[in-house]
Amino acid sequence: MAEKRRLPDAELEVMQIVWHAGQPVTSGYVQEHAAQDWKATSVLTFLSRLCEKGFLSREKCGKQNFYAPLVDESSYLQQESASFLQRVHRGSFKGLVASLAGAGALDEADIAELRAFLDGKGGAGR
Repeated sequence: MAEKRRLPDAELEVMQIVWHAGQPVTSGYVQEHAAQDWKATSVLTFLSRLCEKGFLSREKCGKQNFYAPLVDESSYLQQESASFLQRVHRGSFKGLVASLAGAGALDEADIAELRAFLDGKGGAGR
């Protein structure tokens, strides 16, 4: 994966827009679909940085550049989730779940879904 590092929030939002588009996009597309009210120059800066970091490719077609992901969304999310777990909870999944439960972030449906997921793994990785 490209540089295996965490993306700043703005760059991650750009990547999410590109990933969910399912096809190469222009800077205008990113600007239209952003939750933020970014100026065109800001979007171009984010796209340029993501290209430099190896997350996006850029192809010129006429007067426009089209951007496509070089990093798969699921690969990035797996890497980021593992990094978060290690950084914040010292690699303890139980610690993460306990923290979420203690903060009231898990309801009964979430707990049932998590239990079903873990049961479905059949003890894989143990």
